[in-house]
Amino acid sequence: MQQVAWNYGEVLAQDTRRKRALLVGINDYPGTSAQDLKTQGLWYQLKGAVTDVDLQRELLIHRFEFHPDDVLVLSDRQATRQNILDKFEQHLIQWVKSPDDVGVAYLDLGNYAKAIEYEQQHLEIAREIKDRQSEGGALDNLGIAYLYLGNYAKAIEYEQQHLEIAREIKDRQSQGKALGNLGIAYSNLGNYAKAIEYEQQHLEIAREIKDRQGEGKALGSLGNAYLDLGNYAKAIEYEQQWLAIAREIKDCQSEGAALGNLGNAYLDLGNYAKAIEYEQQWLAIAREIKDRQSEGAALGNLGNAYSNLGNYAKAIEYEQQHLEIAREIKDRQSQGKALGNLGLAYQDLGNYAKAIEYEQQVLAIAREIKDRQSEGKALNNIGSSLEKQQQPELAIVFYKQSVNVRESIRKDIRTLPREQQESYTQTVAYTYRRLADLLLSQGRVLEAQQVLELLKIQELRDYTRDTRAGGETQGSPLTPVESRVVPPYNNVVNLGLQLTECERQPPYCSKRDQLRSLRDQANAEFNKQADKLRALAKQQRQRDPAQIQQEELTVAAQKIVQSQPKTVLIYPLVLEDKLWLVWGTQAGKQGVVFNSKLVPVGRKELATTVVEFRQLLEQPGDVKELQKVSQKLYQWLVAPLRAELDSNHIQNLVFSLDRSTRYIPMAALFDGKKYLIESFNTSIILTAGLTDTSDRLSPKIENDPVLALGLSEQFGDFKSLPNVKDEINGIIRSQSNPNGIYPGLSLINKDFTKDAFKHLIDHRILHIATHAQFTSQNPEDSFLVLGDGNLFKIPEVKNLTDLGGIHLVVLSACETARGGEDKEGIEVSGLSYYFLTSGAKSVIASLWLVNDASTSQLMRYFYQNLATGKITKTEALRQAQLTMIAGKNQNSDTKDRSSVKLTPGNRGQAATISRDLSHPYYWAPFILIGNGL
Repeated sequence: MQQVAWNYGEVLAQDTRRKRALLVGINDYPGTSAQDLKTQGLWYQLKGAVTDVDLQRELLIHRFEFHPDDVLVLSDRQATRQNILDKFEQHLIQWVKSPDDVGVAYLDLGNYAKAIEYEQQHLEIAREIKDRQSEGGALDNLGIAYLYLGNYAKAIEYEQQHLEIAREIKDRQSQGKALGNLGIAYSNLGNYAKAIEYEQQHLEIAREIKDRQGEGKALGSLGNAYLDLGNYAKAIEYEQQWLAIAREIKDCQSEGAALGNLGNAYLDLGNYAKAIEYEQQWLAIAREIKDRQSEGAALGNLGNAYSNLGNYAKAIEYEQQHLEIAREIKDRQSQGKALGNLGLAYQDLGNYAKAIEYEQQVLAIAREIKDRQSEGKALNNIGSSLEKQQQPELAIVFYKQSVNVRESIRKDIRTLPREQQESYTQTVAYTYRRLADLLLSQGRVLEAQQVLELLKIQELRDYTRDTRAGGETQGSPLTPVESRVVPPYNNVVNLGLQLTECERQPPYCSKRDQLRSLRDQANAEFNKQADKLRALAKQQRQRDPAQIQQEELTVAAQKIVQSQPKTVLIYPLVLEDKLWLVWGTQAGKQGVVFNSKLVPVGRKELATTVVEFRQLLEQPGDVKELQKVSQKLYQWLVAPLRAELDSNHIQNLVFSLDRSTRYIPMAALFDGKKYLIESFNTSIILTAGLTDTSDRLSPKIENDPVLALGLSEQFGDFKSLPNVKDEINGIIRSQSNPNGIYPGLSLINKDFTKDAFKHLIDHRILHIATHAQFTSQNPEDSFLVLGDGNLFKIPEVKNLTDLGGIHLVVLSACETARGGEDKEGIEVSGLSYYFLTSGAKSVIASLWLVNDASTSQLMRYFYQNLATGKITKTEALRQAQLTMIAGKNQNSDTKDRSSVKLTPGNRGQAATISRDLSHPYYWAPFILIGNGL
């Protein structure tokens, strides 16, 4: 719900002019009271100047300070002193008929067309007499009128001119108003970054000049922007501040709007009782002050709340009242909202035809007023109704269009803080997941894979605030046949809206028959193209799936599957009520075929099991209980594919994980007899597009020198890591240390400063063994501890210009969170993202706090295997892990690998370590992300 700056009291009556007119009347006609003149003179002047009865009342009450009760009887007064009125008219006619005054009154009444007519006159006069203040006021009122009409481009045009004048004449209050209305316009256009930027400037000015009303409205508009981004906590915080200010200054209209916005926030949070409580208070205020626009909005929000409670009859009743008011005041955006809510109510009732009818009108209005947010929602809702009507081919077309609209909005929110971008992603992710689900159900696996890539890329962009992540995305392209469905449907939508407005009440418009004929023609063409789409979809489902995928296969995914023999690329798609497994394998010398399977487990059950698994993994206790939980995850994530994996002699599993599955060390999944790592190489990719498989390490270790950096000493709360020296000495070979494996340079403790990274250019592998802290909330707060005690923030990796020559980065002392129902696991991907996008080809990192001594041993095994030059990095890591599983006499102690958890504020606990390092606690946390070759 959008709040628009109100104008009561902006152009007040000039008391001196009124008094002068009254004095003239009294002097000319002795014995006539001033009140008599005021009561009769103003009333009859209004009767002559303004014929609209509601506007007469508006001017009398709000412009001339009449009590509402007095106005009720004015229309019955007779002209007992016509000669007085004639004289009085000469002095008041110019004031009452002032274009600005009448224009503002029409704004107050919601008659925006009339308001624009009078404000255009006001603008012309102001420019003619070179009154810059009045010119700015007229531009502002025109901008507000166009805001209400939903013509945001026009509103921005006028408000920009208003802002320029306000800055020129140094009118800080008008600057604030213009900035505020620009923020509202951009928010309605879905450009939330720009909206927040303008509203923050508005807030700053309002506080500077101590404009409490302006301050409140800026806070309210900021709340609205954050509400649209899905950041409900921040929205509520801003709206509560606005409500407090409105009540303090007794601004009833703003009080109502703040209550309404709070209702919206609680509605989105699912607290419908609280939402209804706030909306009822808003409705009462709106009716008391005769604010039709707010009355309609409150009714609409109440309808939405009751719809969510399942009381659809009451919801429809409220929304119909909302729609009636919106049409009466010609508020296009509110019409769209009312129609959209009616569509959702009928969809929930199972009346999908009626739901689509309403959503088509929403779509037409949204496109007319360029409201991209509403356009995306309408396309999604039409897709949802078509899906429920068992029309999956058409539903896909509308879901794709919705995704593409959302992608266009994403491009405009890239400058927002990361948490706001992520809120938006989570708010609209439903459409992406529904589209992928439907594509999979239709056997269109590759297109589903492309949608999943799109979502993963955006999650990375949101987490890192790097708009270049994954390169340019083009949304979910329509196929040629799907594209032919869109134009006739758009004609049906536009003509349908025109016909609805023509037939709303008799007498019908003169173009009714013509509109009906054109609508029927467009509908026939749409049905023709839809039938072609269904026929082609049926034909394609009967063809060889491998051939279909060969025609459309994305190059990036194909390269990964074909990078080494016997490889499979696996995408889990976690939905609320199910899990899809999408996988691609090589078919013949050139082809790659993608397939999918449905697994009956929902998001919450999967996430709960992942948390339980991680808790058991992080303490080397009862291995039987751990294997029991691990086998449960195996049955969901691998078992459905196992027969095909075995029949195709697959050796390499490459996962692109989703949601809570990102917290799982896939190597530790248990099939009942063995861990997954005992049968397969496992690795992770962030996205296919971010994985470079063209580069490999040399078979000769002399060509792959290692830069090893480490910290073994204690710094503040960070415990000492005594085995770091042994770990690095076991890796780096030098004249003083001939027992090392790789040539290279080791810099430990005081030698490990920021300057150490200047040696990157001479090395192919970067090994870092130090304390690390990684936050899931904000990568800016994540860091590595350097040997001199300073912090190296993870985003600074982007500034390491010589990472392009680094093939492998090993981070042997980091940890992630365990997950949870509301955790998406994006920080696991974000951790390695900075290295991969700065030129490194792969990253090995740990998922949890690891024993210091056992890590040193595993790292030594890994580098020994890698140094043979005969196996891939994935195989080298696997063989090191298998050595840990099989060995019974490795050395260990009770020192933790790192003293810091990924989540802020947590510190590692010393583990109770046995001499048996076969427990997954010791070997499973290390995962390889990126190029596994």
